Amino acid sequence: MNKLISLALLLFLALQLSAQEKEKKFKVEIHGFVGVNGYYDSRQSVTARNGNIYLFPKPASLDSEGNDINSIGNFDVDAAFSRFNIGVSGPEVFGAKSFAFIEGDFLGDKSPDHQDVQFRLRHAFIRLNWDKTSLLVGQYWHPLFITDNFPRTVNLSCGTPYHPLNRQPMVRLGYQISERIEGIGFIMTQNDFADKGMSKGFENSYVPEMALQFKYKQNDFFAGVTGGYKALRPELVDPNTGAITKETAKGHYFAGSLKKGIGPITLKTEALYTAGNTNLVMLGGFAEKDNNTPEREYTAIKNFAFWADIESNAEKVKPGILIGYTQNLGAIDKAVPLSGFTIGGNIANMYSVVPRVIFMATPKIWFGLEWMYVVAAYGDSYDEYAKPIDLTNYTNNRITASMRYSF
Repeated sequence: MNKLISLALLLFLALQLSAQEKEKKFKVEIHGFVGVNGYYDSRQSVTARNGNIYLFPKPASLDSEGNDINSIGNFDVDAAFSRFNIGVSGPEVFGAKSFAFIEGDFLGDKSPDHQDVQFRLRHAFIRLNWDKTSLLVGQYWHPLFITDNFPRTVNLSCGTPYHPLNRQPMVRLGYQISERIEGIGFIMTQNDFADKGMSKGFENSYVPEMALQFKYKQNDFFAGVTGGYKALRPELVDPNTGAITKETAKGHYFAGSLKKGIGPITLKTEALYTAGNTNLVMLGGFAEKDNNTPEREYTAIKNFAFWADIESNAEKVKPGILIGYTQNLGAIDKAVPLSGFTIGGNIANMYSVVPRVIFMATPKIWFGLEWMYVVAAYGDSYDEYAKPIDLTNYTNNRITASMRYSF
């Protein structure tokens, strides 16, 4: 009920700002979309956000007669990812153009009575733009989610877990080095996208996540490189000894991103190396160092991910295909698996082939159909670097039909 009241207050505020637009020199715009997805999975799978974010098929789970329970399929129809946003352009501040933005949808965590619809905050930021410098303060896309280059799938995942999916509170400072090159620095914390097993890791740490990014744009070509580092303090008390601990879990990442228009199609691709970044909704996480001491020490699990997307530039019928691959590279140090601190920690590698077609009825209304073929290789045991071995493949087919009405 409180979230519905909050939603009503936001809408009321937007209407009030619109009414006072001329008087106070604000320009207020309300946008969003109503979306409906229907999907079928041939196998029980690990998903997030009411099934809209697909991750990977589940391994076998046997009943009393030896039958695989997870081989049973399922389906759902959902509209909770529908969203709206309010953008406000205001007067100059310190010589900069000012802009504020807030956006929400209904994919928050489920309530105890298992209702699907829960209002949540997606974006909320203030942005100041000078001639060459920009400053953004608030919650926005993680630097590894580059809005210039990501897979535009029919499903809501945008290529997850091959492509990062994350929004974080941040201070983002950009500078236009030249006409085509921009450098951006980030200082960040975490909110609802937190590392597994470390929901208070950033609150307990004195070190914010830091990242640096460079982007190059020229006509229909885009290139970007990004690197970042973080240090979390998972526990105040060592779970093994019961004593106060200052042990940190350190993670880092590097990524290269490319997009190129080639006649009737656009080619997008990205390669990522991550270590300890489940907050990005990617495979990996942390393991416990095999250090022969009673105190717990953390070591990041390394992961490689790659995706490539080909999309038609046609105006009406837009076919496309996404291919993704990810591989567990093992922990940085010799380690043992740590339950609850990973996403897909027992998956050695995984790949997906995702063809789609989108029909644009109008520039604001479209219909989409997509087939996602996913194969995940699960390990029955681990090597000395907590890397899964003795593999078995499990496959899922997800069919998604979607309709969206933007406004």
